[in-house]
Amino acid sequence: MNTGTHLNNLMLRALSAAADSRFLNRRDALGAFGLVWAMVLTRAGQSASHPLPDASVAVFFLLGLFNRSALWLPIALILAAAVDAWVVTGDINAYCTTPASLFLIPTYATVWLAGRFARKRRPTAVLTTAGLAAGVAFLMSSGSFYFLSGQFPDLPLAEYSRQVLIRYLPPYVAHCLLYVAAAVVVSQAAKWLRPAAVTRRRELAAHA
Repeated sequence: MNTGTHLNNLMLRALSAAADSRFLNRRDALGAFGLVWAMVLTRAGQSASHPLPDASVAVFFLLGLFNRSALWLPIALILAAAVDAWVVTGDINAYCTTPASLFLIPTYATVWLAGRFARKRRPTAVLTTAGLAAGVAFLMSSGSFYFLSGQFPDLPLAEYSRQVLIRYLPPYVAHCLLYVAAAVVVSQAAKWLRPAAVTRRRELAAHA
């Protein structure tokens, strides 16, 4: 069985367990499935010619924002690790796979907690929180990569920080904000449309 099949089986088992768990709210399941699937596709697609930006940071934030069960955090962490393992096994450049990768766990957990904090807040506050969370996540992941990856033995921290902050921080935060903004727009539209749909069903039932 090839690595792609192993990854698919692992994802299906994790998602099936999530759907069957009595600890998860079934009304949240569909949205969570969509989010983790978006993470899997964009995370694995980083090896493609024209990949979509990695949605992982935005997905963890949105899982905290929209989903009530904390079990989606470990589920998403497991799937993220599975995708990374599959990409490395597929002989893709493993430059970023180092002991620093373990720090993605607290990094993503911090972003998820920021999403929990932003629940029931106005869209502008949600986007502000998402931007700040993405910035913190970037500093945590890039800082751990500098200190633990062993890739920069002769590069001073100040020079590394200057290069990384200028080149990578703006798109990192921008991509997260774009994904979060799109999700917030869809969520708000669904809230606006839901009363009309309920009214329409009641009218149809009244005339039945």
